[in-house]
Amino acid sequence: MLGNFVSLSIVQFANYLAPLITLPYLFRVLGPSNYGLTELARAISVYFLMLTDYGFSLSATQEISVHRDDPRKVSEVFSCVMLLKFLLLILSFLILTLLVLAVPKFRADWPVYFLSFGSVIGMWLFPIWLFQGLERMKYIPLLNVTAKTLVVLGIFVFIRKPSDYLLAPLLQSAGTILIGLAGLIVALCKFPIRFQVPSLGVLKREFANGWHLFLSRMAITFYTTSNIVVLGLVTDSTFVAYYAAGDKIVRAVVDGLQVPLSQAIFPHIGRLASQSKQAALRFTARVAKLAGLVTLATSAGLFVSAPYLAGIVMAEKAAEGVRVIRVLSLLPLIVSLSNTFGVQIMVNFGLKKLLTRILTVAGVLDILLALLLAAPLKHVGVAMASLTTEIFVTVVLFLALRKNGLDVFRAVREPQPAKA
Repeated sequence: MLGNFVSLSIVQFANYLAPLITLPYLFRVLGPSNYGLTELARAISVYFLMLTDYGFSLSATQEISVHRDDPRKVSEVFSCVMLLKFLLLILSFLILTLLVLAVPKFRADWPVYFLSFGSVIGMWLFPIWLFQGLERMKYIPLLNVTAKTLVVLGIFVFIRKPSDYLLAPLLQSAGTILIGLAGLIVALCKFPIRFQVPSLGVLKREFANGWHLFLSRMAITFYTTSNIVVLGLVTDSTFVAYYAAGDKIVRAVVDGLQVPLSQAIFPHIGRLASQSKQAALRFTARVAKLAGLVTLATSAGLFVSAPYLAGIVMAEKAAEGVRVIRVLSLLPLIVSLSNTFGVQIMVNFGLKKLLTRILTVAGVLDILLALLLAAPLKHVGVAMASLTTEIFVTVVLFLALRKNGLDVFRAVREPQPAKA
């Protein structure tokens, strides 16, 4: 598990280091307006990333982790998930086409939205859920770092003026597709899996397994991504740039800390929960306690260093970024807690439907708050909407777990049973 955490940390570090390296350069060279447009297109593509991913990143990971010693079962899940994701990819492309044609603001800049869609293709190709379920992540860091390095070099070499803004989504999509192809090839060559045409019954089963997780993840996407979309529709791409720059800095820290740990411990907690709920709770509690201390210090560091971070990225527009970073600086701590309560406990303890309902309400709340605050407060308003929603999610998840007799903090205080 520690090896998987290190591998995932390297992957996540590359995923967020690359944008942070290029962020100041793109903000200055493209200008706030063009940079904001590329970020709006990226935000739109995230919806389709979630639709194509469905809930398989968790449901397939969980199923493969349980049956990883059965090559026939693993091949069945692999084949089924890849086929379903391909069908969802086609559906996503059709929806994007209709959206671009129907909305004049999108139609005017249609190439940037289709170029950004390349990242969806790349994520379909990359079966990272297979690597996670088998707990064989050692192959991924080299592929990921190599592709991200090529993307960063391409941005610095080829993007020289504001009119080069279309190259930004093109290069980023190309890097994602490269990683996806390489990961798929490694999986087919290194793991005992074979593609087979799944039966209709198996397809229905896998689709049903991921349904509530899909709704949960889509709800999360609404309250983490819709702020940019709402801001882009209500104001203009310059304010999108201000918010996106500050949000990207904070989210890089949040996801850089949370995602590798979450992905590494999720299958382990799932196996523990299938054997002993108390053992799973105790393990989760130990991890949550350590993560809470680290993320609390991180949140304080973000608040204090906001002027310095914004100055590096946004130069003379740094004041606009400082306001966003400071509003969002609590997110490392808040998101760490909500991930523990939601993904690690609720999903692994069979409370997927409850999680879905809570996150759906949160998604609606965030959009309403963003619509209410975007016009008068612009980028700062949607930052406030994002923080308020994250706090709401964490508090409600905690209360729901206590109501169901799953208090992770009580698990910290309870002594382990004496050994016989």
